[in-house]
Amino acid sequence: MTSVPGLRAHNGDRSAVLDWLLWAGYRAVGAAIVLGKLPWPQWAISDIDIYTHWATDSLAMGRFPNDVAWQYPPLAGPLLLLGEKLPGGWGGYVLLFLAFDAAIMFMVSRHARDVGDGSGRRLWALLPVVIALPLLFSRFDVVPTAFAVAAVLLASRPIASGVAAAVGAWIKVWPALAVAGLRRRDLPAGILGLLTASMVLAGLTVATTNDSMAFLHNQHGRGLQIESVMAWPFLVARQMGMQLDVRYEYGSVQVSGSGVALVAAVLPWVTLVLLALVAVQRLRGRLDDLLAADVALAAVLFSVTTSRVLSPQYYIWLFGLAAVALCHPDTRMRRTIALLVGASIAAEMLYPWFYEALIHGSVVALCLQTARVGLTVTATITAALVLLRAQRADDDYGRRLSRASSPA
Repeated sequence: MTSVPGLRAHNGDRSAVLDWLLWAGYRAVGAAIVLGKLPWPQWAISDIDIYTHWATDSLAMGRFPNDVAWQYPPLAGPLLLLGEKLPGGWGGYVLLFLAFDAAIMFMVSRHARDVGDGSGRRLWALLPVVIALPLLFSRFDVVPTAFAVAAVLLASRPIASGVAAAVGAWIKVWPALAVAGLRRRDLPAGILGLLTASMVLAGLTVATTNDSMAFLHNQHGRGLQIESVMAWPFLVARQMGMQLDVRYEYGSVQVSGSGVALVAAVLPWVTLVLLALVAVQRLRGRLDDLLAADVALAAVLFSVTTSRVLSPQYYIWLFGLAAVALCHPDTRMRRTIALLVGASIAAEMLYPWFYEALIHGSVVALCLQTARVGLTVTATITAALVLLRAQRADDDYGRRLSRASSPA
């Protein structure tokens, strides 16, 4: 039966409208929670209070916060100050974060229209279903996510891609990994854009502020957060009688006990090993047949899984890149993304509803964390296998040609 292009376009338009309606509806609920119009545990959305304190007591005075919880690159400062300057108190931050959320939805929608699959647009529209509803508007992670999404979508213009990644990195570091999505021949131009933009931003920061790099020291002093993947074995050991201290330090709830410090010290090296895998495969040309979003998603996932912190908003980072990947019918990350959806749902149940129970050693909370960690690790393994199994296009062509020319 012959398909009708006009009918396909009409159905696609209806689907896009539905997705935008879903986006608007869920964002209205999330914003209402943050603004106190709907009930939610207040402590779980209190980050805006911290942002306000930093903005009024330090950033407005032209200096960065003297606070160990300040662990953000310097471009985060003007961003948080802007949220404070917008009208409406907390509403200013909600408006700011909503604007970047809408930018991601627009970029993904436009990309979905160009490549023909609305699954990615639907994923971003439904994002509050798989993360705690108010996270988009009570924490600023949607902002660097927008720059990472832009960097991946600009992969055909590598210098612009590198610049977008640099801006995101100067807000929260990890968007720099988006350049991993660039093809081998485009990588030098992308790195040039990344480094040039970073040098400009560094110069402006040094010239106009003081102690802008204090966040590096604060990050170095951070320990193992209770929600991180590698805290999980210690939580299990606590159920078996191991002494484990849990306390609030460096802006998160951390664990301490025998062996914890060693694991925390080793984790950054594990991250480097996994990112080296991405770099080697990229430089060998093995990843050139993969989508830019697939490779970038894998690189960020490696970083998240091996981090000393695994806060629930980290899934926002991953789903931004996943939304771009799902716009393509031939993405190889569908299994990885499905596992991440499951992991994020477990994280949503854990935070905030069972978070205090996890701190105090509840078996139910530990089971939720076990599901979350298991699904996240499995997703990481599936992403690694995609990269390891990737073949150069000319190798694949050569094998097919050899089979075709061999005698029966």
